[in-house]
Amino acid sequence: MIPLLIVSNDDKLINDYINKLKHDSFFSEVAPSTKEYSIEDIKSLIKETKVFHPKTRIYFLANFHLSSIPAQNSFLKLLEEPPSNVQFVLTTDNKNNLLPTIVSRTKIVKLQIHKNNKITKNPIVDIICRDVINHVSTGIPLSKLTTTDKESAKKILLQLINFFRDKLDSDKKSPIILKEILKLNKLLDSNNLNPQLTVDQVLIFVWKQYKIKL
Repeated sequence: MIPLLIVSNDDKLINDYINKLKHDSFFSEVAPSTKEYSIEDIKSLIKETKVFHPKTRIYFLANFHLSSIPAQNSFLKLLEEPPSNVQFVLTTDNKNNLLPTIVSRTKIVKLQIHKNNKITKNPIVDIICRDVINHVSTGIPLSKLTTTDKESAKKILLQLINFFRDKLDSDKKSPIILKEILKLNKLLDSNNLNPQLTVDQVLIFVWKQYKIKL
C-alpha cells in the first residue's frame, strides 16, 4: 500500500482524516521514544511489520519531521517496499523538513485549514488559479492585485511564493516562476522598485508562462 504523507498544521483536520482510514483496520500510533524518532524506533517498527497479521495495518507516525536523519534513512527501504497489508501514514507541517527521498516515496495529502467550518479563501490565489493559470478572464488581471506600498506588495509576493512552492512537485512551470518571484522579491527589498509595477511584472511573467505550450 502506498504510504501517505499528510501535510497540515491543523490537528483536527488530521484526526478527522485518520479516523476515516481506521475503518476495519488494525491501527497503531507509533510514538518516538525520545523527543524525536530514532533509528532504534524505526528498527522496532520494521520488526513489528514482519509479523503476520490478517487485517490491514495502519501505522501512524505524527510529526515525522521530528526524526533524526539516520532514522529517516533507515525508514526508506520499508517505505519503498512495505508489506502488502501495511499502510504507513506520516504527518508534517512542512514536507521540506523531510528528506526528499522520504517525500518521493509517499503520496502527499494536503489538508486545508478550515475556519468556521468553511475553507478559508485566499483571493490572491483565487485570481492566480482562475484568471492567470486557467485564463478565465480575457486579459492579465493587473487591476485585481493593487498595492500602494512595499509592505503590501511583499505580502502578495509571499503568498505567490508559497503557492508555487506547493506546486513544485506537480507543475513543470512552477520552478521557473518561483525563481522569478524570488528574484523580484529580493530586488524589492534592496532597490526602490515601484511596488505595483513589481506585482504587475510577476503577474505578466506568470501569465506568459501559462501561455507557452510545453
